[in-house]
Amino acid sequence: MQHIVSITNRGQISIPVSIRKAFGIDGATKAVLEKKGDKMIIKPQKNFWQLSGGMKSKIKLTDKQLRVARDSFATSWAQE
Repeated sequence: MQHIVSITNRGQISIPVSIRKAFGIDGATKAVLEKKGDKMIIKPQKNFWQLSGGMKSKIKLTDKQLRVARDSFATSWAQE
């Protein structure tokens, strides 16, 4: 898929809706720009919540159990 876009004198580009939809971009998003030879590569930067799916665990805790564990850790860590 190839699109021609304009680059403003301030260095801004508009990414076509079809491309934004293909990458799940809705609203303001940071991007990583790479120079590879004579090409520019633009990749949406993933935020923490998009990466969280890669950190799955077999441990299943409720919100209450997580709060208790966090509070216990905070208390013991503060005493050290």
